[in-house]
Amino acid sequence: MIELIIYFFLIILFVLSSGHFLAKLILKRNSYAIEIHELGFLGIFFCTLLSTFLHFFLPLNQFLNLMIAIILILHFFFTYTFKKESFKISYSKLLYLFPFLIVVIMSIKYKPNEDYGFYHLPYIINLVNEKIIFGLANLQAQYAWNSTWLNFSSIFYLPLIELKGTQLSNSVLFFFIILFFFKNNFYENKNGKLSFYLILFFSFYLIIKFSRISEHGFDLPANFFLVLSFYYLARLYETDDSTLVLKNFIFLLIFSTFSISIKLSTFVAPFLVAIGFYKFLKCKISFRKITIPFFLSFIFFISWISQQFIYSSCLVPFYEITCLKFTAWFQPGLSDALTQVTGAVNKSYNEYSGNLSKEEYLDNFNWVTTWFNRNKIQFLEHLAALLIPVFLLLLINFKKLKFKKFKKVNYQKIVNIYLLIFCVAFLGLVIWFLKSPVIRFGIPYLFLFNFLILFLIFKFFFQDQNLIGITFIISICIFFNISKNLLRINNTEFYGSYFPKILEINYSKKEVNDFIINFPDPEIISSQSRLCWSIPYICHIGKGDNIEIYKKNNYLMVINKNE
Repeated sequence: MIELIIYFFLIILFVLSSGHFLAKLILKRNSYAIEIHELGFLGIFFCTLLSTFLHFFLPLNQFLNLMIAIILILHFFFTYTFKKESFKISYSKLLYLFPFLIVVIMSIKYKPNEDYGFYHLPYIINLVNEKIIFGLANLQAQYAWNSTWLNFSSIFYLPLIELKGTQLSNSVLFFFIILFFFKNNFYENKNGKLSFYLILFFSFYLIIKFSRISEHGFDLPANFFLVLSFYYLARLYETDDSTLVLKNFIFLLIFSTFSISIKLSTFVAPFLVAIGFYKFLKCKISFRKITIPFFLSFIFFISWISQQFIYSSCLVPFYEITCLKFTAWFQPGLSDALTQVTGAVNKSYNEYSGNLSKEEYLDNFNWVTTWFNRNKIQFLEHLAALLIPVFLLLLINFKKLKFKKFKKVNYQKIVNIYLLIFCVAFLGLVIWFLKSPVIRFGIPYLFLFNFLILFLIFKFFFQDQNLIGITFIISICIFFNISKNLLRINNTEFYGSYFPKILEINYSKKEVNDFIINFPDPEIISSQSRLCWSIPYICHIGKGDNIEIYKKNNYLMVINKNE
């Protein structure tokens, strides 16, 4: 318990120091206006940028990560403490302790995400042991669609804490999310702006639905940064102040780029940047002020795309048209296999009991009925997590209901941003439903559609918000969150512990071209025990039978022999 608290605190300091450095770089004199949760979000992005870029040349080992942490923390204390630079931290120190306590409770004795031992942790082990590996997807197909969130997690591979630190990335994010919610809900001007309601309703939803770290995976980071991008887009259109426009556009650019690199389901992010850029142009701000943020976002995006290409020979692994087939590590049929398998699974083919073939099932919307029956309960759970607290807030504010209020509303200013968000959300919803209709992939679009309806109710019929009512609803959500986790701690699953624990797997060894290949013990029949988990580098579930490994120009090459 004490160990967890100490490590968690140091990692938060690491992230804040990274955010402070990036803020100085991209906003310069305007850095004093950044809130502490914004420093956290910027720090997460910058840590991910560093780990992604450096991995092209070096393994993300303990020494490298420690040097990065020391340099950034020293820079933070030198500029902030010694020079007494004034950041706008408007809330009391007690406000930091409460979210810290919530997240520590969420991190104790938790069950990792089900894909963690399958390819999340093995991917991280590859990153910390070897610089970028050509043909990594030939070890395991899931490595082809690499998420930069694992790159972020890898930078916490530090002395003493080692691989345990890589499990705290979601906890760190959730800490800053809760700080953000407190800032928005209790300290922002309750002027009925769309951006305020967006985060208010999202806070209700996240605290209830994503109350356990095991539920996060990549979904929470990707979905949150996409919704955060919508938030900064709304704030961008809600002001004409050039300083605020600049800040909001920079954040929109960075977080949109970040979200799509975490998970491709946030594919609408470029549209948000384009819409924000139009507002930026209207304010006639000098392009020089966005040179550095644009350059960093570009470098990050190119690094991520290049990483995918080096792993799979494809820029976008799901589309074979983006693959360069002349590379030595290209695996024929990988893209088609990924598309077909994920398409069938995402549309609930494994739940289908009829006579249609897989191709017939996926054609002409034959899958919709089976898909709906499979996902309707899960959909209702997500919907309830949003609507129940909002319904309670409506009851609390019922006395403030004024049907004539909507006549005094300035429609034009609301309609512009409302329609923009609606169009992007609708586009995302349609493509999600047609291509990959898994509920967790469509959360941001489903949320935004419900939110836009609820926003109209609150905007047109309620003059202002009841702070006591908001406090009451959030208190209920937090109570639910803490209670759920305390019950979990008392009844943990088999691999839970008082600090994030990594399941140890029995494994065997095999030599392939002077390289040792480790693989799970075939005598173990448990589903989790057949995965790589923390099996030492290099782990291959297929025992290395279909791969060839060698070094070329000091880079590791993994070639599929079944080519």
